[in-house]
Amino acid sequence: MDETKNTPALILNRQDYKENDSLVTVYTPCFGKLTLVARGTKKLSSKLAGHIEPLTLADLLIIRGKGFDYIGSAITRAAYLGIREDLNKLYYAGRAINLFNRLTKENQSDEHLFFLLVTWLEILNDFCLFTRECGELVLAFFTIKFLAELGYQPEMYRCLGCSSSISPGLNYFNLLNGGLVCAGCFEKNRLAGGGGGGAFRTELLTISDNCIKLMRFMVDNRFKSAEKLKINNKTLKEFSGLLDKFILFHF
Repeated sequence: MDETKNTPALILNRQDYKENDSLVTVYTPCFGKLTLVARGTKKLSSKLAGHIEPLTLADLLIIRGKGFDYIGSAITRAAYLGIREDLNKLYYAGRAINLFNRLTKENQSDEHLFFLLVTWLEILNDFCLFTRECGELVLAFFTIKFLAELGYQPEMYRCLGCSSSISPGLNYFNLLNGGLVCAGCFEKNRLAGGGGGGAFRTELLTISDNCIKLMRFMVDNRFKSAEKLKINNKTLKEFSGLLDKFILFHF
């Protein structure tokens, strides 16, 4: 391993460490998630402190240490002022970063994950006329894209049971396998289970046609298209709740 390395990094978290230092969690395109020491950041004279706040994209010089590697220098590349100056945006950015930090592992690089989060933050930063409904929408958009990148992209066009195309009407979302189940397959399994359906039924949530359309749209399109979406609150609430249950089920 080289003694030093230069990399862009998105600051995910920062906490106090020892008397004058900070422990900083970052995500980089080439090295993945890293936990680094930033020395002397509690001192008023610190040149690092302002560049390693959470929700900052910075260019870092990382120096190998005996325990933790540490940050030799940091220069802010993007501070996302459009997010920091809007409490609604800041709230949803925090939720996305916390989710990202929780579901990614140390030292497993994924350039696509890095640029996914950076691109989403840029969209959020520039989002005009931002409301709570916009926040729920863009957070759901990020979440489904993030899960897909982690290998949990749902099957939204064919039934997991019989592989037939999903038709409008009564359908279910399978939390375990991540995809849709038609009413026919649900009924067959229910009858085979003697009426209770066993564990199969506990893994299934009913899903509306509008929710299916929304999920398909988000899987198939870019973040930028979120600004043009017009979604009723009922569908958005259903979709956000489904994503929350899916994450709890798997993580």
